[in-house]
Amino acid sequence: MPKLTIENLKVIYNNKKGQETIALDGFSYSFNEGSLHAIIGFSGCGKTTLLRAILGFVDYQGKILFDNVDAIDLTTQERNISYVSQQYILYPHLTIFDNIASPLKIAKAPKEEIKERVKAVAQYLGIEHCLTRKPRHLSGGQQQKVALARAIIKKSQLYLFDEPLSNFDKQGRSEVRLMIKKFIKENNVTALYVTHDFQEAMTIADNIVVINNGKVIASGSPKEIYESKNPIVNQLKCGVNDE
Repeated sequence: MPKLTIENLKVIYNNKKGQETIALDGFSYSFNEGSLHAIIGFSGCGKTTLLRAILGFVDYQGKILFDNVDAIDLTTQERNISYVSQQYILYPHLTIFDNIASPLKIAKAPKEEIKERVKAVAQYLGIEHCLTRKPRHLSGGQQQKVALARAIIKKSQLYLFDEPLSNFDKQGRSEVRLMIKKFIKENNVTALYVTHDFQEAMTIADNIVVINNGKVIASGSPKEIYESKNPIVNQLKCGVNDE
């Protein structure tokens, strides 16, 4: 799997009036391979922008390196990334089976392989009974599981999760969180998991990266972050919102 290294990353957004907002400002970090990294920080700190830059969805300054290969030279497809956003985006006219199978069909995988892999991932997430339905017939939590299944089935080397459990109730979040963690470990892949929930980061992550004002201000194991004296970390720990 590729090692992900980010060097001095800067992303600036311009509004219609030409005013600039700096979303990431000198972000630098090297993500260990085969680990689940929780990216945590207050709203507007640059968490989602970081994922979008890694995907190649926004212009940036600095470097994003996959095994020392500059991502600027790679298409989004060549980066081999699976992405799950907070807002699950499903094809409304397709069945759940076809939604999950869509990455495999694009890759022109054999039909029997598609059937087997869709069935396996649907069983893993507990949505095998939904495969013949359309998205409109599913709950928000079920639709988010479909989005997760579509990401998992790709067998990527890097997984990006942006608040993927926002549509679940408390019990559902706990169950799916364990599924995600188990999948990352069993497949020895690298994942970046964006959350604003300190407890969720503590529960799911091997490593936690704390962002504030577009920069890394702390990182380490859940234990190290929990014991940190950093004032921003303490605010996150206590559920204080800076907005």
